[in-house]
Amino acid sequence: KAKAANIKTVIERNKLTSPVYVGDTAGDAKSAKEAGVPFIYARYGFGDVKEYDDFIDSPIELVDKLI
Repeated sequence: KAKAANIKTVIERNKLTSPVYVGDTAGDAKSAKEAGVPFIYARYGFGDVKEYDDFIDSPIELVDKLI
């Protein structure tokens, strides 16, 4: 399956009500958008992403974004 389809499957299977996708590539951002999920760009990763809903510069920052 395509990544967007897998994201949707995980959301449905786990009955997630406020999912986000954290990634570091433009492909991750595109898949999140196709799945209808907000994308948080991990800027410390390998990719260069132009469009995202939010960003983090370290994994610990995710905690504050999700509470």
